[in-house]
Amino acid sequence: MITFKNIILFSAFNMCFVLSAGCNSGDADRGPTGELVGTVTFEGDPVTEGVVQLTHTTKGVGGTGTIGPDGSFKVNTAQGGLPVGEYQISVIPPMVEVDSGPNSPKSESPKEMPNIPQKYRSPSTSGFKVDIQEGENTFDVKMDNKK
Repeated sequence: MITFKNIILFSAFNMCFVLSAGCNSGDADRGPTGELVGTVTFEGDPVTEGVVQLTHTTKGVGGTGTIGPDGSFKVNTAQGGLPVGEYQISVIPPMVEVDSGPNSPKSESPKEMPNIPQKYRSPSTSGFKVDIQEGENTFDVKMDNKK
């Protein structure tokens, strides 16, 4: 016997199935992906902390990679890789907790790092671009103090 309760349960099951199928299809639409590895240096010396950030020039996607103590980094995404294409690169200092006074809550601010000049902190001014191809890609971020 078909009851109102059975119709609701059947409809709910079908809706969950349709929604879960739709969520998974987005990953398949990403196409081929790659990752980026390299090192970050300032005037030849390794930058030992911070984040390398990639921003796709047309798709609005990107990824980040933490800079290790030897200046090395690896960028991919939570989905496993960056969609192939051209990316702008920026280097961001790590965030540190700042005490603004006894009556103010603590906040975060970029750490003072003279080895990451301001121009490299924005993808539009860094001057660094990389074309990510399928698989592993290598790019070394070589910063200097020249304007």
